[in-house]
Amino acid sequence: MSPVFLSTEIKMMLDQLKDGIYIANKNGVTLWINQTSEKQLGVNRKDIIGKTADELEARNLFTPSVTKIVLKKRKTIFKAQTSKGIQYLATGSLIELEETGEEYVIVHVKDISEMVKNAFKLKKAETLMSQYWNELQKMKSEKRDKTGEKRLIGTSNAHNEVMDLLRRVANFDATILLQGETGVGKSVFAKEVHVLSERRNQPFVQVNCGALPANLIESELFGYKKGAFTGANSRGKTGLIEEASGGTLFLDEIGEFPIELQPKLLQFLQDKSFLPIGSTVLQHSDTRIITATNQDLLQLVKEKRFREDLYYRLNVIPIEILSLKERREDILPLAHHFLQTYNYKYQRNVVLPKEVQPFFYCYNWPGNIRELENLIERLVITVRQEKILENDLPYHMLKPNDEPASLGAEEEELQGKSLSEYLDSIERKMILKAYSKYKSTRKMAEKLGLTQSAVVRRMKKYDIS
Repeated sequence: MSPVFLSTEIKMMLDQLKDGIYIANKNGVTLWINQTSEKQLGVNRKDIIGKTADELEARNLFTPSVTKIVLKKRKTIFKAQTSKGIQYLATGSLIELEETGEEYVIVHVKDISEMVKNAFKLKKAETLMSQYWNELQKMKSEKRDKTGEKRLIGTSNAHNEVMDLLRRVANFDATILLQGETGVGKSVFAKEVHVLSERRNQPFVQVNCGALPANLIESELFGYKKGAFTGANSRGKTGLIEEASGGTLFLDEIGEFPIELQPKLLQFLQDKSFLPIGSTVLQHSDTRIITATNQDLLQLVKEKRFREDLYYRLNVIPIEILSLKERREDILPLAHHFLQTYNYKYQRNVVLPKEVQPFFYCYNWPGNIRELENLIERLVITVRQEKILENDLPYHMLKPNDEPASLGAEEEELQGKSLSEYLDSIERKMILKAYSKYKSTRKMAEKLGLTQSAVVRRMKKYDIS
């Protein structure tokens, strides 16, 4: 009845721990406990294995049952427990084995009888347990498919609409073209499509077309046979298209793809076939293609720098990733997410106080999410105190600007308004001013630094017509 992941050697090591280890299956049935747990419960191991969490709770062996709570809430639980008059801190976690999909509850039980006499020591114990769990999660995440390493954070309507579209198209093999400014996270969205698709357990291969010299792209993507050219590997080379077979190939900066190689990519998109350099035999690969660009591909088509037929093959499902200044509601959630990430990495506890948050909200972030993440990392490293102050911010974030979310309003406008209401009123004034002056959404978008579709959405939001 012992879990498949517990070898004899692992059991022997766990039996040496001073803390209790308890393991149950998804139905709450006890599968195994270590020797310390036997002492904590005052029972023999054979008398508890096979018993349910309900039975153990009824016998007052553990009150309350962390296993039951974990199975109900499906998240990590920290609970103070009492057994035989001794107080323990129990940390219960739900673990899924990637190989089998089977779920298990693992409870780590530490005697805190002495600690509870001192509140500070108890708090310290909980902190240590939390760090212990975070480290386990980190180790687990490092073993997961790397496509799941970065999370997509956002609460704005624009972000939610994109996420909804990703979920709807993920399991269809049609090509996706992600469009957006530099730094908006196009590669993270591409990975999310892969993770949401049925290809999630197959390779995700990313290529930056702008980072490879034109003379290398063909051999990197399509591979070559031995002796194909001078200096070639004597055994030949498998191309990235073939390496991604069954999975996804993400071509970033597709606008930089050499015009002379575009027919070869077009052929692969049409029938999944390609010809390695030096070969006369077509090969096939079941590889999904996702591309991304920060350029206007139609303009490149007009300039004869991009094939029109390839453009339409790539643009089956176009998805626009808006800049941060077009979805300001996502700025603070992203900032807090990066704070959490880099606080953990650098063992700090830096916070972003409310009085500084408007500077983040109102700044236009020309570098988008990449700029925000880099700034947060810098601040976590460099601030002397444990909160970010106004004078810690770079000067360009503190300057008033002419964009819709400018801070330059009279103090009386703040009276009785929340931050969101105040910023909405400023934005509405700027949209009205631009509309009165230009009468054209295209011209308004140009002057306000927004896309035309973003201007139209804001006019609808504020009932401007």
